[in-house]
Amino acid sequence: MFSYTQAAFDYEPYPIGRVDHVLGDADYDTLVATYPDISLFEYKPALGEKYSLSERNNAENYRRFIASSPEWAKVHAYLKSPRFIEETLAFLKTRNIDLALGDYGIVETHGKKKTSLASKLLGRTELSSRFEFSIMGGQGGHIRPHTDEPRKLITLVVSMIKPGEWDEAWGGGTEVCLPKDRTRVFNQANKYMGFEDVDVIRSYGFKPNQCVIFIKTYNSWHHVSPLTAPPGSPLRKTLTINIERLA
Repeated sequence: MFSYTQAAFDYEPYPIGRVDHVLGDADYDTLVATYPDISLFEYKPALGEKYSLSERNNAENYRRFIASSPEWAKVHAYLKSPRFIEETLAFLKTRNIDLALGDYGIVETHGKKKTSLASKLLGRTELSSRFEFSIMGGQGGHIRPHTDEPRKLITLVVSMIKPGEWDEAWGGGTEVCLPKDRTRVFNQANKYMGFEDVDVIRSYGFKPNQCVIFIKTYNSWHHVSPLTAPPGSPLRKTLTINIERLA
């Protein structure tokens, strides 16, 4: 379902890339048109100014929506599959990004965070994937600077907007940043910072049918600055996918 053919990467301060036309046009248009309504979401002020719908946030609404939508049920099955994880890892290797996972297994967790006893005994890493519908309001929606929780390995953020619907002057891009106090660059534990405490290194604009993909590292600082869209503008909608190791 995902195509990584139109990808361009930067490697400093950590590996991050932009993939254009990550979905076929027909699939993308269908998914944008059937994106869940904000009334199903959970407000998450601790992370910034955003709304979330996932197997962790408003999980019952999430499960009902997936079950009621053939289009998104197909996406759910694909993103939860070993195929998706294996294709993504293989693609990253072609870009000189080898996570050196050794022997690993892929499991569908449904929210479970602990690796199995068998894998522990075998010393095998267990991987899983999950995704989140995420919405930010056009007036002030944001995510504060952070590096992601330690067990995450790969994050993919797919824009969910119609062509011509979003003006990049309003913001909404994924911004790579570093603390102004460089002694605080190391952030494996994923502490959050204020916007005034970081320097923006690079920005990946918010465009239709685009995926921003990056690797969790000790210094994978990123954020979304407060949006400046006019009243009545569309919401910033994304599909955020995480590939992670179980604890």
